[in-house]
Amino acid sequence: MKVFCRSILIFFSAVLFCACGRSDLIRIRMLAPVIEAKKDHSILTDTKESSTPSYTNTSNGGSLYFLLKSIGLGYTTVTTKFEKTGTNLKETTTLKTNFYDLAFGLGENYSFMWGAGVLSGLEHERYLEYTDKGKDQLWVNSDPVGHSLFFMLAHHGFGFETLLGYRMNFIKTDVSYKDSIIPSDVSYEDTNISITTAQVQLGIGVTF
Repeated sequence: MKVFCRSILIFFSAVLFCACGRSDLIRIRMLAPVIEAKKDHSILTDTKESSTPSYTNTSNGGSLYFLLKSIGLGYTTVTTKFEKTGTNLKETTTLKTNFYDLAFGLGENYSFMWGAGVLSGLEHERYLEYTDKGKDQLWVNSDPVGHSLFFMLAHHGFGFETLLGYRMNFIKTDVSYKDSIIPSDVSYEDTNISITTAQVQLGIGVTF
């Protein structure tokens, strides 16, 4: 089964590469996230929790790319909000990330773009809301590192493009509990946090 799946992937990649020749167009592309991958980004655990917590992931923001033929630069801002809600404990996380992107493209009427980005800014907020103890903020250090990977498919016609993309963002940072009030029945494993967020993106583009 694995051999069959790999064969299909290789075949699809070869067809896509052959169908997408070198681009001679100038393109401006804009995308926005429409689906956020559902993941558990929480770092706290309520040891008295008797039921399975529920998770909610949402995202907003956008990407802007300028491509001169087959190479381009871009800027992306993505805000991901995550909520873990239990019977007694609610943990809310908001990540506001900014990336500078380098992109490569192939193709004319049907095109493929891929690339990578480097984290240029992060606002990281975490709040702990406990039923009997109020709301408290978990302080986050301001020295994060991270990068992103992305790819996108496009269809071109009459000077405009329709775009479908996928993006993954990898972020590492630290959490400080020095000024935070953590209840005794709430535990955590580590102050070093590695977060991976992922978004499906839709967008439009113009060509010259």
